[in-house]
Amino acid sequence: MIHTVFYVIIFFVALIVSNVINKVFPKLPLPLIQVVFGLILGMLGAGDVLRLNSELFLAFIIGPLLFREGEEADVKGIIKHGRTVTLLVFPVVFLTTFIVGIISHNFYAAIPLTACFALGASLGPTDAVAVSSLSERFDFPKRIIAVLKGEGLFNDASGIIAFQFAILALTTGEFSLGKAVGSLALSAIGGALVGFLVAWLNRTVLTLMEDVAAQDVTGYLMLEIMLPLLAFFLAEEFHVSGIIAVVVAGVMQASGFKKITLFDAQVESVSKTVWDAVTFILNSIVFLFLGIELQQIVTPIISNAYYDNFRLLFTVLVLTATLFILRYVILSVYYAVIAKKRRQKFSRYVDDILLLTFSGVKGTVSVATILLLPEAVAQKYSLLIFLAASVTVTSFLTGILVLPIIAPKKEEKVDNVAKIAILTSVVEKLEQESEKGRNKLGYIATIDNYQARIRKLIINQESATMTAEFNDLQLLILRLENEGLENAFRNNEITIKTYRIYQRYLKELERSIVHRFVSSLAFAIAIFLRAIRLVLSNILHTNIHFNRNRKNIQKLVGDSKTEIRDLYFNNTSLILDALESLEGVYNADLINYLQSERLRASEQVASGGFITRIITKARPNNLDEMMRGYYLERKFIFEYEAQGLLTAREAQVMRKNVNALENYSMNDNHSNLLYDFLEYRPK
Repeated sequence: MIHTVFYVIIFFVALIVSNVINKVFPKLPLPLIQVVFGLILGMLGAGDVLRLNSELFLAFIIGPLLFREGEEADVKGIIKHGRTVTLLVFPVVFLTTFIVGIISHNFYAAIPLTACFALGASLGPTDAVAVSSLSERFDFPKRIIAVLKGEGLFNDASGIIAFQFAILALTTGEFSLGKAVGSLALSAIGGALVGFLVAWLNRTVLTLMEDVAAQDVTGYLMLEIMLPLLAFFLAEEFHVSGIIAVVVAGVMQASGFKKITLFDAQVESVSKTVWDAVTFILNSIVFLFLGIELQQIVTPIISNAYYDNFRLLFTVLVLTATLFILRYVILSVYYAVIAKKRRQKFSRYVDDILLLTFSGVKGTVSVATILLLPEAVAQKYSLLIFLAASVTVTSFLTGILVLPIIAPKKEEKVDNVAKIAILTSVVEKLEQESEKGRNKLGYIATIDNYQARIRKLIINQESATMTAEFNDLQLLILRLENEGLENAFRNNEITIKTYRIYQRYLKELERSIVHRFVSSLAFAIAIFLRAIRLVLSNILHTNIHFNRNRKNIQKLVGDSKTEIRDLYFNNTSLILDALESLEGVYNADLINYLQSERLRASEQVASGGFITRIITKARPNNLDEMMRGYYLERKFIFEYEAQGLLTAREAQVMRKNVNALENYSMNDNHSNLLYDFLEYRPK
């Protein structure tokens, strides 16, 4: 039991680390990182504990993912391109089943043709999760996205149905095309009816809850998360397609009139957050399991002297090429007919054909499907499982390599001019009001927050080169500040209280650095060294740190004003000299900006409000001023939008950001244990 829990913990740690690596190195596709982590986990023995149960995998992983895809599906777009979707869902899947089966049987004649058809059926459908993960990096045309979404929603069902037909023929030795078509229609229609039924039952329950005033956000979310499981298992109980039931339930769940009520607004806000987290976890599990299963399946085959590894590799490459070539040929014939009917040149469809072809990658669903083989068949023809897993990964890698060449990359055009102007207007208004306000420090802290947001927008507005230079210089300033602090502390020029307060200031400085543009190693070393110093200082000065005498703490704060001012001015001198020496190496405007910002900050330090402002950021007492800032921000957003200076889309995004900040600011459950402990005075 402990062994299993250990691997589960490692499994989820791998999810977190893979996401961090992707954020630091965004050019590395997250699915590829997770597959590699899965391979490593498999080598460490995770496959012996974390076994992939195909039916549970389809129900608890693929089912919820397809349900969410159904909820977010552009039904109108899918219907518009319904012919193309139908082509990819049925003819392509069944032709792939047939042709891949024949080719694999020719390579290994000892395996029955019907068993090879089962292999072809498992490799027939495109994996919706894999396609979605890859397409996020590219700017696909809307028609291509609609086709891929529609294909991903339904072709898993067609692939599983084709697989079941192949297994039936393998185990009974009988196959009837008429019966197969009839069973296919019955399975699809039955699955759709189950999906409709589950969605209807859900709405009926919600209506009853509404009638008796028993609406509950948590209950609603639990019910929604349960829907794909209910639809899948109910459909399987009636021996119809569980995948189609899940998809239809998702589409029906998202349909209907939008009610503008407080409850629905709360559900919408929480539901998106919950589903985003669930979808990320399930997607990550898919690719980690792909790596684990690949290691478990491939290793025994390639280490078996009975098989020729070169022949295995050649078979995998041929089958992978067959998948893409067959898809390309069918799509080419289809679009050639369309071009002829519309009297258009075929060349205008070539890009679409290529995108649809190399987006047809396979994923863990293929592995899960082939693992549905009866145990006796799986043990006898384990080579089928090897080929399915190997071709799946090879097709996935092909998509990763080819799509960046043929797909248009997403170009994020950053235009923050209007946003900067709005926030600047808020700052100017707050500065005017602060002259008459009672809580001037509250206004100053609020203005500081807005200034930080403005600075981020300015940096994002600039080129990547300018941003990199800015963050390099900030890292230099952080290092000089850190060295100055440590020298002063080592020479007993400052107290432990001053050291703590200045450390909090340096932490704020860290947050202003955009990590992805800075040398990750340099940044990591700087932060690691600072963390080590902080831990050592905690150990050496525990008695002082936990002194509960309020008078002593107040005295330390009072003494710290002069110490911080002297320390800050000494560091300022070092920083200004360092920046001046870098003129000609870095952008001159950037150097001037940082120098002027440092001088402006020095004036604020000289006023004596440095300590209070640092504490206020950690334990804000400026809620009224923050609410005033958010009100002004909404007001200016409305005015800019009305004047045409801000698009409706930009205004919508800014309002969402204001709402999120306001909700967070009003959260009174935030705990500041350190300050509560220091300020506690026994009676």
